[in-house]
Amino acid sequence: MLPKKFPSRDEVLAVVTLIMVIGSLTLAVMDEKSRPSFLDLTKFAVGTYIGLLIPRSKSSDV
Repeated sequence: MLPKKFPSRDEVLAVVTLIMVIGSLTLAVMDEKSRPSFLDLTKFAVGTYIGLLIPRSKSSDV
């Protein structure tokens, strides 16, 4: 039997962000009236993804 390899947190985050960005941009193309909202959602998703990739500092003197 093959061992099951679970995806890492970063892989799951990348897939979720990619789905969110593609979905938001698709909806922005389809609905011109709501385009700014969908583009803001896309910016938020990409910003959150980049922010979560930045490693935390190990020191406690913040």
